[in-house]
Amino acid sequence: MNEHEIIKNTKENKFNLTQGGIFVLIFIAGIVIGYLVTSYMAKKGFEKMMAAMNKETYITVQSPKIENVTSNKKYIAKVEAINAVDIKPQVSGYIEEILFEDGSEVQEGQSLYNIEKRRYAANVASAKANLMQIENDYKRQQALYKDKMLPKAELEVAEANVAKAKAALELAEVDLDHADIEAPISGRIGKTLISKGNFVASGGANLARIVQMQPVRINISVTDKERLHTVKEMAKGTESTMHLQAQLADGTIIDIEPNKVYSDNEVSAQTATIPLYIEYQNPESLLIPGNFINILVSETSAKEEITVPQVAVAQDGNGKYVMVIKNDVAEQKYIEVGDTFKDRFVVKNGLTTDDKIAITGVQKLSNGQKVKATEALE
Repeated sequence: MNEHEIIKNTKENKFNLTQGGIFVLIFIAGIVIGYLVTSYMAKKGFEKMMAAMNKETYITVQSPKIENVTSNKKYIAKVEAINAVDIKPQVSGYIEEILFEDGSEVQEGQSLYNIEKRRYAANVASAKANLMQIENDYKRQQALYKDKMLPKAELEVAEANVAKAKAALELAEVDLDHADIEAPISGRIGKTLISKGNFVASGGANLARIVQMQPVRINISVTDKERLHTVKEMAKGTESTMHLQAQLADGTIIDIEPNKVYSDNEVSAQTATIPLYIEYQNPESLLIPGNFINILVSETSAKEEITVPQVAVAQDGNGKYVMVIKNDVAEQKYIEVGDTFKDRFVVKNGLTTDDKIAITGVQKLSNGQKVKATEALE
């Protein structure tokens, strides 16, 4: 390498070092500027947050009340039939008569269908005649046996023939009874599923369905604690303080005077509830099996409780809370609530009547926030 090339390389290296230094300085300057901008923005954000917290918010407050509360609970319930029967043919033949109106009330023992009754009556008459003939033969054979003119084995065969003939007559009479299909229970029958003149087979398809309407069973799911309380109250009879009502689909509310109240024998592992059954006479047949209704359970005896407006109660992941106002500063306070009473919650724990609680803008308030409180008008 000659002297000219050495001088050239030295100049290029100096230029590269100078250029790299500039890039480093620019990079460091960017970091410093970013830090200063971020710090400035954070400071401004903090100042805005503090300003928002220190800014007074106008709210309305109210003290909790002590009221005479009657316990009221609402349950979704299902109406069930205590008895329901599918009508099936037990003999084969053609439907000769249908003896009910679709959708009518039928009584236990009422005739519903006739299936070739004359044919089955003829079978009974034939079985009777056959039995009479076999019994007469048996009497003659008994006389011969007494005169020692008939072996005992033949007499035993004749006795067996009499027994078979009697059994055949009984079966014919049973078939005749089944040819006249009667209602096994009282209730409301639906529409007939087969028309006159059709052939039906013994044990075949359903002909109709009867559902008992009076009484019915109301099924609600309750906790075990509620079950114990309800069963104990219902056991008091006329001394019970519990009042049951049913809310129908159109909003009509009727009183429920139960015939019997009892529970199932297991608590559900999935829901931790147990079915509670209420048998009700259903005198006007307003409850239809399969219906979903609301059951309203209330206590007729009142108890003094602390209550707060429902609008004053908010909820987060830790539970229900209210915002208590002390010295114009909001403080979040968790409470334990019970039943609802009118438009208020019953407070079991966490408040006294001396507290002042916000009843407007509760969810927008935060701990330590300054407020300007105005007492709510009663």
